[in-house]
Amino acid sequence: MHSVHFHSRLSTIVLAATAAFSMALPGVAADLKIDDLDNTGSRTFFTQKELEGAEPVEEVVTPEELEQMKQRFEELYPQSTTIPERDHGALEDKGVPQPVTDPGAGSPYWSTGKLVFKKQGETSLKRCTAQYVANNVLMTAAHCVYNIEAQTWNSDFNFLRAFDDGTYQQSVGWMCVSIFDAYHTPAKNYAFDYAFILVDAPDQKKPLAVKTGVPATTPLTAVGYPRNFGDGKRLYEVNGDWGSVARGIVTMSGNPMRSGNSGGAWFSEFKVNGDDSNNLIVSLNSHHLTGNTTDENGPLLTADTDRLFKHVQAGCK
Repeated sequence: MHSVHFHSRLSTIVLAATAAFSMALPGVAADLKIDDLDNTGSRTFFTQKELEGAEPVEEVVTPEELEQMKQRFEELYPQSTTIPERDHGALEDKGVPQPVTDPGAGSPYWSTGKLVFKKQGETSLKRCTAQYVANNVLMTAAHCVYNIEAQTWNSDFNFLRAFDDGTYQQSVGWMCVSIFDAYHTPAKNYAFDYAFILVDAPDQKKPLAVKTGVPATTPLTAVGYPRNFGDGKRLYEVNGDWGSVARGIVTMSGNPMRSGNSGGAWFSEFKVNGDDSNNLIVSLNSHHLTGNTTDENGPLLTADTDRLFKHVQAGCK
């Protein structure tokens, strides 16, 4: 059994725009309620056959639905704005996903892995992508932890760090998970499609860092376990551009990964085995428009994102 409890707090953190963007981003964070799910049971372990049969979760949205989500975000953040698409010119292998060889051997890959879980009332496992962003905290997409159609939490989360064709470096369970209620109330809103999970074992490698506030001014690299590349068996990466920022929804052009890549990070300043200035998470794989096979959308990370992260670090309290 799982218990659900709720929290509400007003954040007064002001986001500062960098010199690269003179227009204002959301100023004062909205009064958002945090929804928590505590794991009150023992950890569930899955067989290799169950893991191999896990089905990916995919989110597709119509332009009309996305516009409604943006309007609701703007109601919460009246100072939100639109930043036009940025093209950084020719990028090596832009829009061409490549498999990661031995993800357990280097940063940032070694902190990324496959997240498997159950949806209430379903027997087969589901899967997404997640990554360590603190010693004992994972970041993923909200739709990977909450079933908005049924209005129920998913459960039995298992994270397989550096998963690679059936092998992995570390397997961890979960203690609690948190999202903002604005993701599902009054209706689905991908501007809040992120979640943090407190896990029962620390990262055996240095965790990744999340950067909130302003969009990236450099090209992006996204990672995930997509079905349409590698059938979810291998970690893939793809280079692209930070596209438009429109009222809480951001677009990565040149990201054709689909189904299973949900929750995988978008990195700015990407560099294999880079230092603290590299591999900053600026958004994640969330959804795409109906019929679009080349671009992926994600949530704009704000001061409230950081508030949710710290809430989970403190034990979802």
